Amino acid sequence: MMEMSASAPLRGNRAYISLGSNLGDSLQTLRRAAAALGGLGTVVAASPVYETDPVGLREQPAFLNAVVELDTTLEPLPLLDALLAIEAEGGRERGIRFGPRTLDLDLIWYDGRQLESDRLTLPHPRAHEREFVLRPLADVAPGIDLHGETVAALLERLPPQGVRATGTPLM
Repeated sequence: MMEMSASAPLRGNRAYISLGSNLGDSLQTLRRAAAALGGLGTVVAASPVYETDPVGLREQPAFLNAVVELDTTLEPLPLLDALLAIEAEGGRERGIRFGPRTLDLDLIWYDGRQLESDRLTLPHPRAHEREFVLRPLADVAPGIDLHGETVAALLERLPPQGVRATGTPLM
């Protein structure tokens, strides 16, 4: 895990965002997205980058994944809108579900809040089932509660799903 700031964060609301890419220069795409997240608040920490086998549609390139810990004053829905704008700037086109993508940003957890709307569910409804989310999330926040259990406990019980450490820092 890489700590991003030596100064105290702005201490708005804590959010964890999962980043993924498997088209184009995925590492550069993830790094640009992480930098853009800094424009939405303070990037407190970032996980290393992981390489991940695709989920769902198997006939596509491996993904690169990471997680960013963000302090932000944005509320969840405006933050979601900002994430969608960053995806669009990164060339994201929504086509095949679970298909290849230049950039995917998912709001996984937001200040311990629970929310269910037609646009956003918090915490993320499938994060606790996915190693490509839990492994980098455990690097920055192993103790947060995700669906009634800590990230570390969920990860410990989860069978391997093709996630490999690259040793590459996100930022």
